[in-house]
Amino acid sequence: IHIPFCKQTCSYCDFHFSTSLKSKEAFVSSLLHEIELQNNYLGNDALIETVYFGGGTPSLLSADELDKIFKTLYDNFSIAKNAEITLEANPDDLSKTKLQELKHSPVNRLSIGIQSFFEEDLKLMNRAHNSQQAENCIQESQDAGFENITIDLIYGTPGLSNAKWKKNLAKVFSYDIPHLSSYSLTVEEKTPLESHIKKGKVKAIDEEQSAEQFLILMEETANNGYEQYEISNFCKQG
Repeated sequence: IHIPFCKQTCSYCDFHFSTSLKSKEAFVSSLLHEIELQNNYLGNDALIETVYFGGGTPSLLSADELDKIFKTLYDNFSIAKNAEITLEANPDDLSKTKLQELKHSPVNRLSIGIQSFFEEDLKLMNRAHNSQQAENCIQESQDAGFENITIDLIYGTPGLSNAKWKKNLAKVFSYDIPHLSSYSLTVEEKTPLESHIKKGKVKAIDEEQSAEQFLILMEETANNGYEQYEISNFCKQG
């Protein structure tokens, strides 16, 4: 389920989203209607084992909006009792109050867009959170009872040394997070990042260093008990 709203534009992103929340209420209403229209899409006997809220930024949904979506999903589809239900979230949204709301919803897995634990990287990417929020949200998510957590990290950013990249990974391992998605920074057309590089405001991507950091990623995750099951995805046993 794609929730196409964001607080601000990340410099590298070319996904479909809007930074205006004016149409969020109308969007949710249309989404509920679409779920009802598609209730026979998988057939009557299909048992859904995963529900994934991607974005955009699904953590911008209010508790009431999430409740309405879940009610409509459960009314129209057969969802397994132990279904894995993931919500993508940004660190700046995951207040203690928000985490408690999510804990009382069917959401049982968080996908947190950390991207980096370093302030300078987050500013370059124009992320809405800071480095302290990046750390706090993981600890507070775990304290709220979320054990099934995945985070996103980005490597290959201009100015990210191999030593800093290893520190980013070490931070993930210190929290014993069961899943990691890690992506090489790419310059997409018509993004702010492309414009900044063309204007000389940001250094061009060093592809050789990106490749080195990918090798570091594979080595460090393997050394810490993660299995690489896709190019960018790593998980612990089970």
